[in-house]
Amino acid sequence: MSIRNCIVFLLLAFVARNTLCQNITPFFTAADYQQNFNPLEYLDVYYNLSSQHSDFNKWSLVELKALIEKLPNGSGRLLEIGSGGVISRLISAAHNFTQITVCDRSEKVLDEVRAFVANNSTFDWSSTFRFVADLHGEPDSAKMETQLRGAIKDIRKCDVTQADLFAPSTAEVPAVDLVVSAFTLEVATQTVAGFSNALQQITDRYVKPGGAIILIVSVEETYWQVNNNTFHVLYINKSHVEAALKAAGFEDIDMRQFDMRSHQPVSLIDNAVVSTPVPTCELCDFDAAGILIAKGVKRMREISISA
Repeated sequence: MSIRNCIVFLLLAFVARNTLCQNITPFFTAADYQQNFNPLEYLDVYYNLSSQHSDFNKWSLVELKALIEKLPNGSGRLLEIGSGGVISRLISAAHNFTQITVCDRSEKVLDEVRAFVANNSTFDWSSTFRFVADLHGEPDSAKMETQLRGAIKDIRKCDVTQADLFAPSTAEVPAVDLVVSAFTLEVATQTVAGFSNALQQITDRYVKPGGAIILIVSVEETYWQVNNNTFHVLYINKSHVEAALKAAGFEDIDMRQFDMRSHQPVSLIDNAVVSTPVPTCELCDFDAAGILIAKGVKRMREISISA
């Protein structure tokens, strides 16, 4: 190839790369999320069990059931932070956690959760309920639907980027036995330190000593898309998540991972951490990412006894 042709090729590659980057410039702000996020489109793309993401969804439902059953205090109050309108993460929990608060910073998402509770959602969750009912050996999936609708007691707005999660509301939200949060902290924060700080604030205020958290986190991803809208994701890895959980006071940490490229679970031997200090690609979407489910139990406060 001549020098001239080489230069032309490099210029074309540079233009193509910049065009790609411009086409997937992600939304960053809470206002972007509230304006552009459509929960029904999101559910149809990512949570329809007949979609290309069905392997991940079924895996996550199996793992959530297993982790919830292993919790030392597997009942009581549950707070879900960053719902996205995805009620499936709560199905297994609703058997023992009978007081569930669901929060999100988008009113459209909260309306979708309210529609589910009122039994008038336009998204069909029936195949998901049948799948989870089979996991539990429950022949009547409709019973599990009724159970979850009855367990969701509060639906409210929240923002994990604020020091006060529920501001400006002054209504009291008590500390809970379990916090569940999926694809939220890494979307709402811009740095690893911000991710860790947000987790710390949630833990200090809303997780009881001896309570637990279950995080579902997209690792090694930089953006995700719903139809024509592209949203920011903080690039983090397994070691970042584990470090943040430990810094927030969690122990008995259990992590399971799913690789979206191979559509297979990743074997994490003894939860060994493999550090990935820099992105393996500059632009990594959901289908090139790993999905990490991490559980931690908050340390009990130490009580000093004076002589």
